Amino acid sequence: MPRVFIPAQLLNHERVTLDRPASRHLIKVLRLQAGAEVRVFDGCGTEIEGRIVRASAAGVELALGQRHRVPLPPVSITLLQSVPRGDRMDFIVQKATELGVTRIVPLTSSRGMVKPPPGKARRWRTIAQEAARQSGRADVPDVADVTAMDVALAGAAAAGGTRLLLWEEERALPLRQVLAQVPSAPVTLLVGPEGGFSQAEVESARAQGFRVVGLGPRILRVETAALVAVALTQSALGGLD
Repeated sequence: MPRVFIPAQLLNHERVTLDRPASRHLIKVLRLQAGAEVRVFDGCGTEIEGRIVRASAAGVELALGQRHRVPLPPVSITLLQSVPRGDRMDFIVQKATELGVTRIVPLTSSRGMVKPPPGKARRWRTIAQEAARQSGRADVPDVADVTAMDVALAGAAAAGGTRLLLWEEERALPLRQVLAQVPSAPVTLLVGPEGGFSQAEVESARAQGFRVVGLGPRILRVETAALVAVALTQSALGGLD
């Protein structure tokens, strides 16, 4: 059944009119007409049965029906991702959402994209919403504004849980070994940019309670490292069961 994202604050009445992009998707792409059934999700774990009552150039109006709570991802994973150059962050946000992360925090770091262009965080939130729609999630991960690394490290320490930094220089302690000993508690994964983290950044993370782990003998691209780390964490803690 077609799915459409509508923020929870707009779903307090029996009917709702979709914005232009969502209306265009239902009418122009999916070719739906009045009477067609759709599934609405609010990004917070609720799905609502919907029916198109008006489909015109002015927009699509839905009648809202029964509401269902959908279980949230069983494992809470926060991805602290140093923003890489180019558009690879788009890919990371999309695939991390599909894999069930709870929160994504884009970081500035010494070897990454120091100042992402304005509007990037808004774009990444839109990508997360679309990835949630496509993958069947009823929740949408929180995508934070671009954050300085020291601020993000302090926030992760205050939040508690298991904190892991992926570093290509670490050979003695693989991520899989650490995950085998982690309880099903919140996990924060810290992933660097193309050039990796500097030694000073690694030490700053250690000071905030991060354990430094590796992903094996091969040097992975930043987007590969992030998604491998998320997938391994989900698998180890039951998030893919």
